[in-house]
Amino acid sequence: MLMALANWFGLISWRRAATAHWTERARLLWPVRFTAGLNVFLVVIILAEAHRLMFPTAQQNWMINGVAAFLGALLGCYPFDREIFPQLDFKKWRHQVVAGWGIRFGIWVLFIAGIFLMPAVTDWKMLAIIVIYLLLHFAIQWGLLLHYLRWVKFIIPAGERLQRLVAGSSTKMGVNPGLIWQMAGPHVAAFAFPTTRELIFSDRLLEICSDEEISAICCHELAHLSESKTVLAGRLLGSLALFPLIFLTPCTHYFGGAGLIIPYLAVFLISRFSRSLSQRMEKRADQIAADKQFHEGVYARALEKLYRENQIPAVNVNNRQTHPHLYDRMVAAGITPDYPRPARPRYLTLAGWLFWLIFAALIGVNAFIE
Repeated sequence: MLMALANWFGLISWRRAATAHWTERARLLWPVRFTAGLNVFLVVIILAEAHRLMFPTAQQNWMINGVAAFLGALLGCYPFDREIFPQLDFKKWRHQVVAGWGIRFGIWVLFIAGIFLMPAVTDWKMLAIIVIYLLLHFAIQWGLLLHYLRWVKFIIPAGERLQRLVAGSSTKMGVNPGLIWQMAGPHVAAFAFPTTRELIFSDRLLEICSDEEISAICCHELAHLSESKTVLAGRLLGSLALFPLIFLTPCTHYFGGAGLIIPYLAVFLISRFSRSLSQRMEKRADQIAADKQFHEGVYARALEKLYRENQIPAVNVNNRQTHPHLYDRMVAAGITPDYPRPARPRYLTLAGWLFWLIFAALIGVNAFIE
C-alpha cells in the first residue's frame, strides 16, 4: 500500500499533462519511474529498520519479513505500471516481473554472495570464490541469461516477418547474426548480444513499426555484431565493473580503512571506461543505421517512435547514460525534430526524497542506539 500510494501521488503531474507534447509527459514521468525503482528497495529497508527500532528482541524472522516486504513493494508497482501501459494486464505484468527480477536476483545474489563469502586472507577459498564468480558471470554473458528468458517463455523464436527483415538487413550489412528472438512485454525494444551474436526484438516493436523502420533498427543492432574483438573484450571487462567490490574484506584486512579506496577506485575506473566505450559504440551504430536506411529520416522516425511509445525523455537526465539524447540522435540521423529541445527531467519525486530522509533517519537512530 505504501508503494502504491507513493507511485500514485508521483504520477499527479504526469496525469495533469495529458494533453501536453509527448516529450513533456516523458520528462515528467522519468522521476516517478526512477523513484519507483529505488523505492522497491528503500521500502524494504525502511520497514526492516523500523522493525528493529520498535521490536529489538524480535529479529529471528528478519528474512521472512524482508521477503514479504519486497513482494508487497513489487505488487504495489502494478497499478503504476498498468496506468503507464494500459495494455499490461496482471498476467502479462507478472510474466514481465518474473523475467526481469529473475535476472536481477541472479546477478545480485552472485555479487552479494561473493562479498560475504570472501575471506580476509589470501588462501584456496579466495581463489575458489574468484573462479566460481567469474565462471558464473561469464556464463551469464555467454548465453545463460537468454536461456533463462527462454525457460520463462519471455522470448520465443522469431516469426517469419522478423526473420525476413533481419535476413535482408544482414545481407545489406554483410553481418551474419546468430539466433533471432521475439520478446514479450509492453516495451518497444531491440537488443544485440555481441558475445552470442543473437538479436532480440520486442513484440510491441513489430506491432507499431513499419518494415522499413524495423530494418533500420535492425541495422543498428547488427552494427554491434560487427564490432571488433578488441571492443568485445572491452565490453566484457566493463561487465565486471562491480567485481572489485567482492575484495572489500581482504582489502580492509591488509590495508585497514584506507584499503576501501582500492576496490571503489577500480569500480569507478572500469565503469567510466565501460560507459565511454558503450557511448562510442552507440554513436557508431546510429551512424551505420542512418547510412543503411532505405529512405532519409526512416531511422530517426523509428527512434522517436520507440522513445515516444516507451515514454522515455528525449533529453536524458544526465550525460552518463549509455545512449545519447534522442534529440541529438535524430539530428545526427538527418532529421531535426519539429519541437524545441526539451529540458532535462528531475531525478526524484517529492516522495522519493521523503523516503530517503526516513531511511537516513532510521539508520541514524538505530546506529545511535547500538
